[in-house]
Amino acid sequence: MKKIFALLLALSMMLGFASCAKKVEVPSKSDVKKAAAEEYDMDFKVDSEEISDDEKDAEWVLISKDGTLEVTVTWNAKTPDEFEFDDRELEEPTTTTTEEEPTTTESEEEPTTTTTTAATESSGEGTTTVGGNVTTGAKYVNFDEMNFYINGKKYTLGKVTLQELIDDGVPFKDGELEDANNNLKSKYQSSSIKLDIGEGWTVSINVFNDTDAGKPMKDCYVNEISVYTSSKKADQKILTFDFPFDTLTIEELKANSGEPNEKVYHNDEDPDFVADFLKWTKKGTKYYNYNYYDFEFYNNKLRNFYMTYIP
Repeated sequence: MKKIFALLLALSMMLGFASCAKKVEVPSKSDVKKAAAEEYDMDFKVDSEEISDDEKDAEWVLISKDGTLEVTVTWNAKTPDEFEFDDRELEEPTTTTTEEEPTTTESEEEPTTTTTTAATESSGEGTTTVGGNVTTGAKYVNFDEMNFYINGKKYTLGKVTLQELIDDGVPFKDGELEDANNNLKSKYQSSSIKLDIGEGWTVSINVFNDTDAGKPMKDCYVNEISVYTSSKKADQKILTFDFPFDTLTIEELKANSGEPNEKVYHNDEDPDFVADFLKWTKKGTKYYNYNYYDFEFYNNKLRNFYMTYIP
């Protein structure tokens, strides 16, 4: 873990912790990217951002634009002039880079891309559940069937298409399906498509074109789902998983699925806001990208979850 004073003089005014300021403001994405660029002498893009409700803690996951390095940047209001960097090298680039930013056909949003280098490892074993209800003995981390449930119906990453979700009446936020008929380039993942689940729930899916030619987004399969929740999230039964989202604890997760194979993050500097991130990954059989289950707990309560499938 590397700790540096991040742009102390310049950011002190930007972040509002001059002697006369009363509130410490969370750094912007551009501030974080700039600090990381100076620390590693590389250009980065922000892959995810998480800011606590009380704005005392924040975390950004950055990926270098050449796809070789992933950096987790954390910040705490107790030391607002500092960033902490936790980095790991990626075995293969997670994105392809060109002189021109890739976009989906007739779409203004930029999708992420995946590499096309063939891999040779086989997938692992697991068990499944049905109906969105947790079954005794079922594995919560199951790379054979990466399931989610909408209104009790099971959907599996890598199998269900966007059109099937539309036909089933899955609730999407207004305007999110405007690009559904547009072509997605070969070996491309779409930008996020947000679902309408309930207050305090930010849920999005992505689709992936695993063919050798362009294909309408609606005909591509869902390969990723991400869930961000607030501490005041509304009760909802629309979206469920093969684990009890609202009651799952770290101890129960490990007892069910074993220790995560990725570097585990734990931060208890603030006893009122303890953070634990647990991640299970498995290399794809076709590409060098990774399938993963990513759980983020705050005070031993699951708040955010990410599940990604790349063949």
